[in-house]
Amino acid sequence: MMTCMMRHWDTVIFICVALCILIGSLLTLTTTPKLWTDEAISIHIARSFETNGVLSLQTAPGIFFEAPHLIQSTGYPVTVPLAAAFKVFGFGVEEARTYMLLWLLVALAGVFFLARKLFSKQEAIYAVLLVATFASFYASGRAVVGEIPGFVLLLAGFYFLLIQKRPLLSGLLLGLAVVTKPAVFALIIPTIFFSLIFERLSFKELAKQLFTIASGMIPAAIVWVFLVIPNPFDLTTWREILLFYKNPYSGDITQNILNNLGGFFNSTTLIYFAGLFALVAFAWVLIAREKRGEGLSFLYAFVTVYSIFAFVYYLRSPGYLRYILIAELLILFVLPHAIRTVAPLILQWYRAEKIPLKIATSLVVGALVLMQGVHLFTASGISSGDSAFRVGSYLNEHFPQSTIGLLNAPIPGLFTDPSRTFLPIHLDGLSPIGKNPLLADTPPDVVVSYPSNLFIDEGRRVLEERYALFGALEGFSIYTKRY
Repeated sequence: MMTCMMRHWDTVIFICVALCILIGSLLTLTTTPKLWTDEAISIHIARSFETNGVLSLQTAPGIFFEAPHLIQSTGYPVTVPLAAAFKVFGFGVEEARTYMLLWLLVALAGVFFLARKLFSKQEAIYAVLLVATFASFYASGRAVVGEIPGFVLLLAGFYFLLIQKRPLLSGLLLGLAVVTKPAVFALIIPTIFFSLIFERLSFKELAKQLFTIASGMIPAAIVWVFLVIPNPFDLTTWREILLFYKNPYSGDITQNILNNLGGFFNSTTLIYFAGLFALVAFAWVLIAREKRGEGLSFLYAFVTVYSIFAFVYYLRSPGYLRYILIAELLILFVLPHAIRTVAPLILQWYRAEKIPLKIATSLVVGALVLMQGVHLFTASGISSGDSAFRVGSYLNEHFPQSTIGLLNAPIPGLFTDPSRTFLPIHLDGLSPIGKNPLLADTPPDVVVSYPSNLFIDEGRRVLEERYALFGALEGFSIYTKRY
């Protein structure tokens, strides 16, 4: 037994790390991070697909948003399996978060097994520890959003491209990653192109590789089109999509870029990963120069190019660091190998060649893991709280049979019966989704809203004439109809 464990020490360590993450995550499964709007919308979409076969948001009993392609920041590779989970295990936030915890553990397993194939057992464990101590891995990974599932599909794509040499199947997985979170993973497409160019292939081989990978990606896109777009042959719909993704924030992109550049040195995350990126880019230069293998050279090119694209995309945004999350995870994935690649030059520079390479690598990685771990448990800033559950329980306890209008409040809507819930939403960059129930011929019995938003402001007269304030909870005002 002991001999077997010694022989497979890396697997034993990985299992221990995974168990620690599993136990720690289950303790705060539904409260850390707090439920947030994008996640709530994804869960609503999965519920609609499970109950009605419609991959869209239900805005009123039996009524669904007619342009679901504009609100699906998380795609069908996440929401459709989640709908299947709801079908089997029942609907609930606990079920949704458990489902995402499985994705998170699969992502960690993907890091371990792919790093072991490409690098070594030691570097695989180092990569696992770097990812496992990275706070953003949990901030996004536990929530029902597409970053971590897309990362899993990206790693699987790497496996079939670099290890199995099956570009068609790799393309299928990469295509699924793209539709899982288009705002983040669409950058895969130009990254593959440039990464293959840096491989200095012949024109014939380059064209063959690009064509094969693209052919694999097409089916995922076709499924997305017919699942999500009501009128796929309507040019107006495609024009609408292009305009939305051109500027999804409906803000001044130039001002966003200036603000983000100006605040670069105020962000420890950006400074930290800028340093790690420089190290990875330098390692790529060394690997490409020494021609250590097409697989590693392509992987490093991909990580470098994708990171640049992701940073540019971040600059265009209002400062959303989640747009660089996948670049951060890719950097952490290759970092142990990059350190080992660069370390001999650094040791030679400081005339410290007597220090064994493994020890030097272990010291650097160990310091980074310790620093990330301390940050994770003391200063990560991951939101936490159960306010959504308390609001949901309050509404169900006091209004078990009433119709409820949730004005721009999709999170409490996860806990109410959709057959009696009206759920108009107003998201940045989009026109209002759903009709304002305050302006309906028969307004709902109960209205729940933050003190001010587009819907409550435009229905203020109806609210004052026909409703009375019942109470307030977690920032929400609750109104009941006067009879």
